[in-house]
Amino acid sequence: MISGPVSLTNCRRCGQLILSGYSEGCWAQVDPAPIDAAQELQAILAGLATYDVQPLGLPRRPFVWHRTSFRILGARKWAVVAEHRCPPGPHHPPPPSQPIELVIPFNAPTPDQPPF
Repeated sequence: MISGPVSLTNCRRCGQLILSGYSEGCWAQVDPAPIDAAQELQAILAGLATYDVQPLGLPRRPFVWHRTSFRILGARKWAVVAEHRCPPGPHHPPPPSQPIELVIPFNAPTPDQPPF
């Protein structure tokens, strides 16, 4: 299954900021705001998929993983986000822009001068 880092971009239909990329072979578009357990339950009842946002690789980039029933039962290790759904009504999105590649800092930077 192909998975890749997500990038920050605008929804082409409604213009809201979303994270988009491949998650286990499927194209995923998710809202960037993390949700708690009660909001996750509301999203699932509304028919939306939920995803874990996990930093992987060097440099750290965010990947999204679909939350199956087994992942939902386990402890939350990563931020959880819901699938993007455009709000109802007419939309006037801005022109498409280039996606922004995200990098997650995970440690203090190494100094240029060693301490010895």
